[in-house]
Amino acid sequence: MTTVHHLTPTFHTHDALGQHTKELHHLVEKLGFRSCIWSPEKKRSTPARNAKRFRAKNSDDVLIYQAATGSSLVDKIIQSDAKLVVNYHNITPARYFDQWSSELALELREGRRQLAQLVDRTSLAIADSEYNAAELRSLGFSNIEVIPVLFKLGERTKKEERLETVQNGSQWLFVGRLVPNKAQHDLIAAFAIYREFYDPQAKLVLLGVGLASYEKAIKELIYGLDLQGSIKMVGAVTDQAKRDYFSSSDIYVSLSEHEGFGIPLIEAMHYGVPVVAYDAAAVKETLNGEGLLLDSKAPTEIAAAVNEILQDSNMFSNLVSGGHRRSEEISFQANLETYRTSLLSLISN
Repeated sequence: MTTVHHLTPTFHTHDALGQHTKELHHLVEKLGFRSCIWSPEKKRSTPARNAKRFRAKNSDDVLIYQAATGSSLVDKIIQSDAKLVVNYHNITPARYFDQWSSELALELREGRRQLAQLVDRTSLAIADSEYNAAELRSLGFSNIEVIPVLFKLGERTKKEERLETVQNGSQWLFVGRLVPNKAQHDLIAAFAIYREFYDPQAKLVLLGVGLASYEKAIKELIYGLDLQGSIKMVGAVTDQAKRDYFSSSDIYVSLSEHEGFGIPLIEAMHYGVPVVAYDAAAVKETLNGEGLLLDSKAPTEIAAAVNEILQDSNMFSNLVSGGHRRSEEISFQANLETYRTSLLSLISN
């Protein structure tokens, strides 16, 4: 009997990679095949098995490798005769981490080197975005499909219709790991200008955990600007708590410089929060014409753009309705069905 092995460098049940892997695991089981998740990083409370024990004994087996960083799994993959699917979520360029973590920078460089090693070994490559697919093509991968990452959106809470502009006390939100490529430092600089010139009572919520050295620098920046009473740094939260933060926020601002897809952008649009985002990597593709896309990270320009949205109820409403349309285009069931078709075709050939 064919076994599908899901190989992931990390496995945490509540992050995007973990949820995506779990959905694929359940899909394979529903198709009637044996399914196993393997990871070098696992906890007892997760369904993942210890990757040290991984062996693909049958050439009819299928390996699905979640490529997101460097991993000891690649050596095992190369040694196996099983069919290989590379599911590429993008690997952040190491240059973002050189000054913050030499260990992590080395791991990311290793990840890109390993990705190139898998070109001739891969039967099917699946990219979350066309941006990611272009990177795979540049390395020599063929037979590439673009299927957005699998994630479920929570129930949308109907917001009150906006009848007035926000005069004071607006809330900004950003969801993402505290890492340099997400550029929370640029976001804080723009927020400081916004408070100074437009809304001295504004708040900023930063949701997510991250790299200790970068987090320390962010806290020092906040204290240096005397914004500790205005910026709330929140670590890992439940799905319900995250929904509550979206529901209570007036604007979602992303100045991230590297995204292979950008799930929080879709979540913000789903929950009716207007999006302002810097045009980098796959961000433009993810927004697909909705939200406000900026080609500058100048703090004054970002602050002015946010103010314009929050002072213009028609612009605000148009961004909300456009965001709803875009979030509905990213259909979990449709993407799951595409995965089902692709995997069945690979297994049967």
